[in-house]
Amino acid sequence: MASESLGTILVFGATGAMGSFVVKHLLTDKKNNWQIRAFTRNTNSSHAQSLVKLDSDRVKCQQGDLNYYETITKAMKDVYGVFCNTNFWVGSSVTKERQIGLNVLEAARKADVQHFIYSSLDACVHISQGKVPVPHFDAKAAVEHEIDWHRSDEFMRQEKGWYSSNVSVLKTLAYFENLFAFMKPSWGKLSDGREGFIFSVPAADAPYPFIALDDIGWFTTHMFAHRETWGGRTLEIGGDRLTFAQIAATFERVTGIPAEYQPMSDEEFLALDMSNVHDPLNQFKFHREYGPDRNHEALRKIHPDLMNFETWLRHSGWKGEAREVQKDAITGSE
Repeated sequence: MASESLGTILVFGATGAMGSFVVKHLLTDKKNNWQIRAFTRNTNSSHAQSLVKLDSDRVKCQQGDLNYYETITKAMKDVYGVFCNTNFWVGSSVTKERQIGLNVLEAARKADVQHFIYSSLDACVHISQGKVPVPHFDAKAAVEHEIDWHRSDEFMRQEKGWYSSNVSVLKTLAYFENLFAFMKPSWGKLSDGREGFIFSVPAADAPYPFIALDDIGWFTTHMFAHRETWGGRTLEIGGDRLTFAQIAATFERVTGIPAEYQPMSDEEFLALDMSNVHDPLNQFKFHREYGPDRNHEALRKIHPDLMNFETWLRHSGWKGEAREVQKDAITGSE
């Protein structure tokens, strides 16, 4: 049985954008004083070492590869909790990411991990009834569906099993930080003749949902600190949902830098030099036609400091420049 007294959280995806914020927030939980085990293929990488530098006494790197089950099981030894965020873009395969997610879950179940938090995304192909598949969303949703099936099976057997007691799902969204790279505005001439930033994506005039990486870290830490509330439950999070015209207007008001939104067509987006271009294009199509939305009012009752776009913009100090979001993802929602 996993030892709760060790208070160790194993983080899969620790060196990525989401994982690094999860580690940072776990370190702020002084009551539980978590020890962090950061799972990474390269313990000497700059991303891995930057985590260790946060607190060398509490953050340790664990070398491993999600493609090899034995390294997953080795990393599970004597951990209380697991946070799992997998990277679709490593193999760009729904089948592969789904299998990795199931492997991590099975290893955690066998190790009797007390609290497992799975990072998921909306099931686009299911919600759109097959019309708009978004592979990097649907791969994670497929693992979430497996979790739901196990919970249901345990419920039908009238038992409090591992999935219905110990497994939580945190359903996230695209990050505000996507604006640093994937959705970064370009400098040019606005329609009124001024020079400024032009936001241009194939979003039409539909609202687009976002969440701050900082808030993903906060909710993860909150769930680990309250397993009695969140074990066996799913939490859908988001910080704001607004059109890109509203994004540009808010950006100009907050920064004082001229900005506007100039819609891009699907054909223009397809012409961009981008690998797997149909996947992110379908992400925009899904958000244009189906949502999703989140209950921001209910979420702020849990997390009063949950950031909307304006508060995130002031918090980040972003003024349109490029910044690194993560190592190798395309859409910034991994």
